[in-house]
Amino acid sequence: MTSDENKLKPIVVYLACKPLGIGKFQNFIKNYKYFDSGQDHDLLICFKQFDNYDEVNLWKKEISLKFIDYHDKFIENDYDIGSYLRIAKSYPKRNILFIGTHTIPNKKNWLKIFVNHYSSKRLLGATGSWASLASQLLNFEYSQHTIFQQIRWGLIHFFKVKLFPNPHIRTTGFFINTDDLISIKVNTSKLVKKIETNYFEAGRNSLSNQLVKKGYELIIVNSDNEAFKMNEWNKSKTFFLNNQEKLIFTDNKTNEYSKASDDTKKTMTKSHWGRN
Repeated sequence: MTSDENKLKPIVVYLACKPLGIGKFQNFIKNYKYFDSGQDHDLLICFKQFDNYDEVNLWKKEISLKFIDYHDKFIENDYDIGSYLRIAKSYPKRNILFIGTHTIPNKKNWLKIFVNHYSSKRLLGATGSWASLASQLLNFEYSQHTIFQQIRWGLIHFFKVKLFPNPHIRTTGFFINTDDLISIKVNTSKLVKKIETNYFEAGRNSLSNQLVKKGYELIIVNSDNEAFKMNEWNKSKTFFLNNQEKLIFTDNKTNEYSKASDDTKKTMTKSHWGRN
């Protein structure tokens, strides 16, 4: 392979976050090896919130793979998005599959499926949702909080988040060209607040909404190598749908759904997809 061809290989980025524990990292490495990606690529492991490189070296002993070693030295915790933006700037004009700390491959050919369906002016996701935090609160779906609290917070979030349906690609696993990602307007200094990362994913000025305004397609892909346009996402059998049997990746939220009772699953599906 020539050097020019090598540059065209997609990059798979996994975020190894120290505060979340080495177990998440070990699970990713295990499934990464077990489920063949089906596509030649570069693996980049981003080590986040490590105090020193000696600790990184301890985690690296878990890996018997060739990979790009990326030590994110940003001091404050700006969650996944902050790291993704820094990596994107370090690797311009590359197609990257970003994978969050909780996310692991669940089916073979997981990367090949993304590559099969990628084209310019597209954002691909392993999962997406039509959910709206503002609507969930104003519909009193958070029973652990008082009605007054939900109304107050719902109105606050309304100015940041569209009411249902609010289509957005979940940033736990998404495929994008780095130039498209860094073109997004985002106040990176605010990402140290968890709610701001939620707004980046699902807010009125989210990654998804900014790209849609530029004429991009938002596509969900599933393990059957099928691609779904935004109005068809609820047919994908992925996130909070059916038994999620067509997921390419699993994460903490998909696991929560899998373990829920049938009644709770119906409630979760309705909250994210309406009367599906």
